[in-house]
Amino acid sequence: MSVQLYSHSKSDLEKAVEIILNRAKEFRLPIESSDDKPEDLISQNEAAKFLHISMPTIIDWRKHKDLPHYNFNGRFFYSKKELLKYGKDKRN
Repeated sequence: MSVQLYSHSKSDLEKAVEIILNRAKEFRLPIESSDDKPEDLISQNEAAKFLHISMPTIIDWRKHKDLPHYNFNGRFFYSKKELLKYGKDKRN
């Protein structure tokens, strides 16, 4: 295995930092369309209160009964409209 050492001048490093900072200023996160994420999202705790059920029950329903939900980095959210529709569909 060989080791290569690089030597850069101060001006080269300053230019590199300037380029990185300019790119960081111009960086924009992609805008998600409103179709992808409903605006009425509530947390799992709020959804359990909304449905008048316990946390273990809402987790069970999410895992085993197809309760509509959204997973954002391991945190679960629910749409009030979808929860109401789910309840109406299950009654029939």
